[in-house]
Amino acid sequence: MATKKRIGITDTLKPSLKHYMDWLAHFDPDIEIAFLSHLRNNLRDVDNVDGVVLTGGGDVDPLFFDNEDSVGHAKEINHSRDEFEFYVIEKALERELPILGICRGMQVMNVFLGGTLVLDLPSAGYNDHSTGDKYQVAHRVEVLPGTLLGAITGENAFDVNSSHHQAIERMGSGLMASAMSPDGVIEAAEWLMKDRTSYLNLVQWHPERMQNLGETPASRAIAERFLETVNQSTTNRTTIPLHLIEK
Repeated sequence: MATKKRIGITDTLKPSLKHYMDWLAHFDPDIEIAFLSHLRNNLRDVDNVDGVVLTGGGDVDPLFFDNEDSVGHAKEINHSRDEFEFYVIEKALERELPILGICRGMQVMNVFLGGTLVLDLPSAGYNDHSTGDKYQVAHRVEVLPGTLLGAITGENAFDVNSSHHQAIERMGSGLMASAMSPDGVIEAAEWLMKDRTSYLNLVQWHPERMQNLGETPASRAIAERFLETVNQSTTNRTTIPLHLIEK
């Protein structure tokens, strides 16, 4: 009998946490979920999971990317959550685990790798990406050629929901953009060197909250490829050791 795969999901500190669990279970009812939270101080649980989902939530503390945010654009900062998730990422990379980052999860991964964030998109001259129904389509994204995201979705462009007011500014070490919004916001990212790294897919939208989960590639394909990768034997994965990734 095959061992059930366990997915570690970081704590959103909000009721929305259930969306992530239901979304993954929709595509694989047999998976087990481990909630990773600084409130539980359960970093050791990363040793017992087969993949990690970095979830949405409040903004990453700008102090982690050397920005004092004197205007106060950052919202719902939780320094302890940030530090805990940095450790989760570190252990996940050491174990060569597949990582899926969603919204804030994309941003915290970028900051961990030495990147920076746009503190507030409207204030920086971009469109407002946080308005409207969080479940409804908000705008289109263009998938960049030659990317993992393009291979996963089989699409050059598709529509997504949107619920963020921050985004990647300077890319973290080892990352590349894989999708852009019409106003120039980085909407997805992945490893630049795909043949030497474990699975990483970072998306700025919320695939777990999109309508028609089983139909749109912005949700279905994201979940299915992540779960497929999790189900692969770890012996088939190769990666750049953590100490070789400059931050």
